[in-house]
Amino acid sequence: MYVRGAADGDLRAIAEIALANDDGDGADPRYVAHLRAHGRFLVAATDETVGGYCAVRHLGGLTLLCDLFVDPARHGGGTGRRLLDAAFDADGERSTFASRDPRAMSLYVRYGMVPRWPLLYLEGTTSFDGPAGGGVRAEAVSVAVAAAAERELNGRDRSADYAFWAATPGSTGLLVRDGDAVAAAGIAGPDRLFHLVTADGADPVATLRAALATFTAARVRLCLPGPHPALPLLLDARWRIEDADQHMSSRPDLLRSADVLSSSLA
Repeated sequence: MYVRGAADGDLRAIAEIALANDDGDGADPRYVAHLRAHGRFLVAATDETVGGYCAVRHLGGLTLLCDLFVDPARHGGGTGRRLLDAAFDADGERSTFASRDPRAMSLYVRYGMVPRWPLLYLEGTTSFDGPAGGGVRAEAVSVAVAAAAERELNGRDRSADYAFWAATPGSTGLLVRDGDAVAAAGIAGPDRLFHLVTADGADPVATLRAALATFTAARVRLCLPGPHPALPLLLDARWRIEDADQHMSSRPDLLRSADVLSSSLA
C-alpha cells in the first residue's frame, strides 16, 4: 500500500470509506473537491483499491488534519500511520478534531497532538439569557465582506472556506459590531452558524448572542468549544449537546476556544 494524492476516480471509494465510518463529509464530492483545491487530500492505495484517506490544510504555521478515515477491514493495520507520515511535515504545529474512538486518539497522541477540550455539537433556540451586550449588534453582509473582516481580525484569509460554506442556499456573511468597531465576523446558513471569529478583547458571549439574533429559524445548530463562556448559558436555555469531538493539538493555544468553529475546517 502506498500514499498518493486523491484523483477523480477515487471519489466513490472515498465516499464508501466515509460512510462505513459514519462520516458524511467524505461522501460529499464538493467537500472533497474543496480540500483537494485548498489543502492536500491523500489516499492510501494498492494498485486495485483505496484503503483509507486523509486531508490536511495549512493555516499559517499550523497544519490542520481535517480528516483521517480507514476502511474498517484495515483498522489496526498501519494505514493511518502511513497517511499521517505523508501528510505531516517533520516540523510545525499540528491540530485536529478527533472522534471519540480511542484508537484514533492514541494514534494522534503518537504524532504529538494531545487532548485539549471537547468540541460540542449544539442545537437550540436562537436566544439565551445573559448580559445585554450594550451596543453589540449583528448584521448580514456579503460573504466577501465577512471574509475580509475576519482577515483584519486574525490575519487569516479564509475566503475559500467562506465560499464553500456560502454554497449552502440561504447563507450569508455576518458582521458583529460593538459601536463602530467590528467585534466578530462569520457566516451563517438558514439554521446553522457555521463559523464566528470574535476579536481579541471583545465579549464572545455578546457576539454569539448578537449573531444568533439574526436567525429566523426556530432552532439553530453550531459547534462550540467546551471552554466557551456561553456554554452554561446555552444549556440553561435548554440547548442540547447532540455530539462531541475532541480537539487535539501539539500546543494548547493553537485554536481559540472563544470562537464558533467548523469541525473539519476550524
